[in-house]
Amino acid sequence: MTDPHNKPDQTARSSVARGSGSYWQSRFRGLLLVGAGNMFAASVIAGLAIGFALDSWLETTPVFMLVFGVLGVVGGMRNAQKSLLAVGRDDQDRGSDRS
Repeated sequence: MTDPHNKPDQTARSSVARGSGSYWQSRFRGLLLVGAGNMFAASVIAGLAIGFALDSWLETTPVFMLVFGVLGVVGGMRNAQKSLLAVGRDDQDRGSDRS
């Protein structure tokens, strides 16, 4: 009736394990994309905070806040771009393995 070499328990578990790997990989990729946005926002906020602290300490007009805010935007965009390119490269590598 049933083949002793093909146990139903093992085939069910192996198919679930394969499916869960791709599920978690897609979730992790989504977290990396969210992380890129958080990285950008944190860089801008940190730049503005450093500039505000320098302006308060030196009692100047918001020159340092503007300068460090712009540096935060540039640095945040650079970090987010590197993160997003790494995710895209990972997708291309997986696509070439399937062919």
